[in-house]
Amino acid sequence: MDELYKQIKSAFEFGTPVPEIPKYITDNIKYELFEWQKNALEYFLVNEKREKKETYTHLMFNMATGTGKTLAMASLILYYYQKGYRNFIFFVNQNNIVDKTENNFINNTHNKYLFTDKITVDGKVINIKKVSNFSDNSSDIQIKFTTIQKLYNDIHIEKENNITLEELCKKDIIMLADEAHHLNTNTNKTQKELDLELEIKDNASKEEIERKGWEHTVIELILKKNGKESNNVLLEFTATIPTEPSVIKKYKDKTIYKFSLKDFLKKGYTKEINLIGSTFNKKERILHALLFNWYRHEIALKNNIHNFKPVILFRSKTIEESEKDYQVFLSLIKNIDIKDFIFFKKIKDKIIENDNPYEQGRSRTEDVLNFIENTKGGYSEVINFIKENFQEKNLIITNSKDKDAKGERGGEKTTDKQNDLLNNLEDINNHIRGIFTVKRLTEGWDVLNLFDIVRLYKGQNVGGTHKGKTPETTIQEKQLIGRGVRYYPFAYKDEQRNKRKFNNNLKDELRVLEELYYYTYDDPNNKAEHNYIIELKAELRKEGYIDDNKIVKKFDLKKEFKDITFYKKIKIWKNNQIDNPDRQKENLNTLAKDFFSSYTISGLSLSEDWMKNLDDEDEMQRLILSEENLKVINDKTFKDFEYNIFRKAIHIKSQKENSFYRFDNLKNNLKIESIDDLLNKEFFGSFKINIIAEKKTNFEDIDNDEKLKIISKFLNDIENKLKSYIKPKIGTSEFKAYKFSDIFDKPKTKSVDKKTVENSENLADVLKNEEWYILNDFVGTDEEIELIKFIQERVGNLDEKYKEYYLLRNEEVYKIYDFEEGRGFQPDFLLFLKGKTDKVYYQIFIEPKQKKYMTSENEIWKENFLEQISEKFGDKKLLKEENEKYKLFGLPFFNNEDEFRNKFEEDFNKLI
Repeated sequence: MDELYKQIKSAFEFGTPVPEIPKYITDNIKYELFEWQKNALEYFLVNEKREKKETYTHLMFNMATGTGKTLAMASLILYYYQKGYRNFIFFVNQNNIVDKTENNFINNTHNKYLFTDKITVDGKVINIKKVSNFSDNSSDIQIKFTTIQKLYNDIHIEKENNITLEELCKKDIIMLADEAHHLNTNTNKTQKELDLELEIKDNASKEEIERKGWEHTVIELILKKNGKESNNVLLEFTATIPTEPSVIKKYKDKTIYKFSLKDFLKKGYTKEINLIGSTFNKKERILHALLFNWYRHEIALKNNIHNFKPVILFRSKTIEESEKDYQVFLSLIKNIDIKDFIFFKKIKDKIIENDNPYEQGRSRTEDVLNFIENTKGGYSEVINFIKENFQEKNLIITNSKDKDAKGERGGEKTTDKQNDLLNNLEDINNHIRGIFTVKRLTEGWDVLNLFDIVRLYKGQNVGGTHKGKTPETTIQEKQLIGRGVRYYPFAYKDEQRNKRKFNNNLKDELRVLEELYYYTYDDPNNKAEHNYIIELKAELRKEGYIDDNKIVKKFDLKKEFKDITFYKKIKIWKNNQIDNPDRQKENLNTLAKDFFSSYTISGLSLSEDWMKNLDDEDEMQRLILSEENLKVINDKTFKDFEYNIFRKAIHIKSQKENSFYRFDNLKNNLKIESIDDLLNKEFFGSFKINIIAEKKTNFEDIDNDEKLKIISKFLNDIENKLKSYIKPKIGTSEFKAYKFSDIFDKPKTKSVDKKTVENSENLADVLKNEEWYILNDFVGTDEEIELIKFIQERVGNLDEKYKEYYLLRNEEVYKIYDFEEGRGFQPDFLLFLKGKTDKVYYQIFIEPKQKKYMTSENEIWKENFLEQISEKFGDKKLLKEENEKYKLFGLPFFNNEDEFRNKFEEDFNKLI
């Protein structure tokens, strides 16, 4: 039988309906769920409806580092609370992870708190409390935060205020186990006899903690209530399930959802890695990272990206070396001078660079050095920045001498204050810019603004129990890189805030804000030194951090084309994206036409026929005639509800980050001047709310808690409808002329798929010698190759009708915007023609598509847009610029299969 998550995936593929995530979850978490978090909850909700063998529940969420497992936990806490559970235990193997998660769940002043300020479930406001013992009478969410060893000791060692096993067995409990791959020793190793009378000491080995704490305490005693009937739940979360066959077998029927690192990286929500290997000494590697830190700061400022605060991590081999490196760094910052940067004058043979996008250290450094040359003040500006930002108060070393510092025996220790700073580095008031560490931060560390990791030591890592095993230190370095690749969100133009924006332009200066740099000593001529980077890359490759199928290609206009009159004379036509001036009018007018909202009073039992038709006014009226005990109160509007209930509902709705009901969003979408405007008839005031109630119930009989639910449902309905209408942007209806050189003059450096390059090589060689193809290289899909062959076959026809003709592959440089919604579109090809007889210039838009996208809803708007361009700027209207005439045509999507090719060919033949 397949793994559990595969069974559920298969069920979806065979028509099992995808469940809707309850509003009591989405309304009470601070952030929008990502696609994969939604999927995890959907898989979970489907599984909840399945018949189970046991009364208890044990599930595993196998989700990559950085994918937001903790937000999934928060969602599941809300789910189980609504089902009647009140008692939750969160545990892990490290104290610092416990502290971090407390902030996520309990501290509503922390910037990483995951719930809305006010949590409302079934109309009641609830609190989340940190507890040591569970109260029998609480209606709030009670969470006990602990480590696996402390949980073991609490149960087995009698002390005042400790929770007892007897007490736990009387309660229904939800357990949340984070970093669960550490908690499976009894599964992946031979079971050892348990010394249950012994306490697990703070300095106990990991093996002892896992052996005593996990399988026996968590599984047998708590989850299964020591053999008694149990409704308890254990939800495990890990990025890595151990690969031992016994572990794989154990979790086959428990792994409810799997989202691997490779899946995550493909989505574009991480930084890209740049491995900067060099023969720089330790001091030079430090200065290299400091230079990039300054550069990132400057690039952010230049592009109006405020409060961008990149952090550097300096990794040493041992605690003793870390302390020495820290002192060396302080001395360097104190005495830093312009002459310290002289070594950058000779970098060609010192920084390694390859043709893959993950080793671009030399070209990136050249970009920085060129930037400094054009900066007023030059290196003096850099030095002032470094001295100001990297003074000792802005540094942390994870080996505190403070008596209250915590950590493994013989390992690094940090204070609570340091842990707070380390887990809150993105906060605008957090002053930390540099971190010195050994291995304290390889797991359980949430950081978004780590951009540079400097390996301060040299040489190959040692370790491993047999030949071929990767040294543990290399694994830790990979884990550290895994922490650093988390994306640091920033706003830029119309791009998505929390996703990479410059994937396809390696030379864009802003790309440095989306890259994690790992600086290490590497000498390819020294096998002992070079083996380390080979091992590290192998580990990164295994996890999917780097892809051997990617290489760097540079695309530029052919020099011969730049020299001809056509290039200097022709204009490129494009439109722009603007704010929709009619968004308010369009939104409300469209909404008023077909808006319908209904609410069923709590406790009413409705037939399946009723449930299907709650959003259909006509059907509801039909059904009500057949009901003896029900009626619809349909004479009430939004403004008929008490003002305090309206304000309370709006306040609750506005708590979510970027909520539709935040005032600034309402103002943008509806042009209101105050929240109270929503009660006016020009807005929502006159909208009816249909209330399904018992015949004996009047509107005045409905209590305030129920009315709050009614208004909340109404606001949800309004939001859902409006979101389908809102068009905040449009594309301008007029196209403007630009010089060819204004748009296409700069070379485009891209990361491309090696197999696609190989597949394109033969055609690329031919096109280099074709005057009509104006780029210096070609890399394209099968459909793009077929398109070019199609045009090749018709060159003779073009010769007959046109004086000049040129084809350009648009390497994601040129963008136009559809008229209705302002959606950006980058046509794959532009064909430029100049007529022999009419002397008109033609700009033709061409878009090849795979068959599966030819009729896709997400793509067809582009074809409609191209058709609109033809209607607007084709034969009916001539565009004029500098005494020259232009026509614009958009052709249907191209695909080489006959059913699609014929339509394209018909329209293309009209041109020739």
